[in-house]
Amino acid sequence: MKPLLLAAAPALVLLGMAGYATLDAQTAPPPALAKAEAARVEAGRYTVDGAHTLVGWRVNHFGFNDYFGIFGDVAGSLEINPKNLAATRLDVTIPVAKVTVASSGLRDHLLAPGKNGGKPDFFGAAPADARFVSTSVHHTGGNRATIVGDFTLNGITRPVTLAAEFTGAGPHPMNKRLNIGFQARGHINRSEFGIAYAIPLVSDRVELDITAAFEKSDAVAAAPDRCKAGAAADAVGRRDTPALRAEVARKIGHGSIRWLKPGSVVTQDYREDRLNVDLDAGGVVTRLSCG
Repeated sequence: MKPLLLAAAPALVLLGMAGYATLDAQTAPPPALAKAEAARVEAGRYTVDGAHTLVGWRVNHFGFNDYFGIFGDVAGSLEINPKNLAATRLDVTIPVAKVTVASSGLRDHLLAPGKNGGKPDFFGAAPADARFVSTSVHHTGGNRATIVGDFTLNGITRPVTLAAEFTGAGPHPMNKRLNIGFQARGHINRSEFGIAYAIPLVSDRVELDITAAFEKSDAVAAAPDRCKAGAAADAVGRRDTPALRAEVARKIGHGSIRWLKPGSVVTQDYREDRLNVDLDAGGVVTRLSCG
């Protein structure tokens, strides 16, 4: 028996080494797809990647523990120049009606109308989108900056300060467009926005934890630009309003324009002199193209 074991020992050792190699291959970290290098960021306009941007919020519950939820489907735009961060402009909207929490009962309460026509405890049955528009950006060293802006919630606007950090930039592995990412933290006092229910049992202070991704805008159709999309390229990232529609028509010099909401039914005829304006679910322009 002993000779058989001695003969098998080298094979067992090799099998063990192969097993370790396989384990190392499985646990080795994947190569980084993006890097937090400012040199990778191109100046220009970016649109929010609503599928990968989240606004987390956290409140203290009765002094026992913290409870948290998130908002998704964020829309908006970022204008940035890494050589002039002070000129950065951020304009985003947050669909309050899509608040996500673990408890269905709490979600129903957050979106419940006021009793007998009175004021709701929280957001109400059909809350307007919240909005944050930056008013100043100050570089604080490294990849960090302080962003101050006007935050509108529940029809009330107050200044809010965010401590932001640039976390990565690079081509998206799927569509190859340049993406950039950030994290940010801040807080609000909900009573300042008319939401004072259960204070102090549930904390007035709401901690904000934000992770955001932006994609370089593909605003102008490829040449030849017969629909004059380039003349209205700055419409990308702005909200659809009668004033914007009039401005776009004036800039392109014609009225052959289709404003396309998600799911819009359109004819399949191609017209190179017609401008298509794509909107996201929040009514923000995401792309201009001829066709």
